[in-house]
Amino acid sequence: MIGLFAKSLIDNQTSVASQISDGRHPTAPNFTLPNISGHGTTSLRSFRGKVVVLNFWASWCVSCKTEAPALQEIASKYGDKIAVLGVDSLDATSDARAFARRYHLHYHLVHAQGSGIYYRWGLTAYPETFIINPRGQVVHHFAGPVTGETVEQQIAPMLANA
Repeated sequence: MIGLFAKSLIDNQTSVASQISDGRHPTAPNFTLPNISGHGTTSLRSFRGKVVVLNFWASWCVSCKTEAPALQEIASKYGDKIAVLGVDSLDATSDARAFARRYHLHYHLVHAQGSGIYYRWGLTAYPETFIINPRGQVVHHFAGPVTGETVEQQIAPMLANA
């Protein structure tokens, strides 16, 4: 975790989180990662045209255990109107699968172990969530846990304009 924080400080000028904190709306950097199911991959770009709730989490993260059911509720409530994408980080894939089963998660879940996307996104702790508009621009960053209400406050205006 200390290495992750140190690397994020070095890369801060180019991270998505730092650009958001500077008031910019950068294009979300694409990634393609293996699904935690062990079958296939998922690309962030495949959700272009939808509002995306991009959540970085880990099975050992206490706050992640609280927010995961809220994210599932958002995914269920909005169905195909949005995409919720969970990126499991710093975890064994088997632990991620167990977490998904325990919390009945059915939204898109991928595994990022060793991918290096943490630095590009500017992560400093878990969980962290980004909201991406249908044009692929990152428009909001939550550094820390989210609730269904806080996510809905960010996505509702984008869905109303769709």
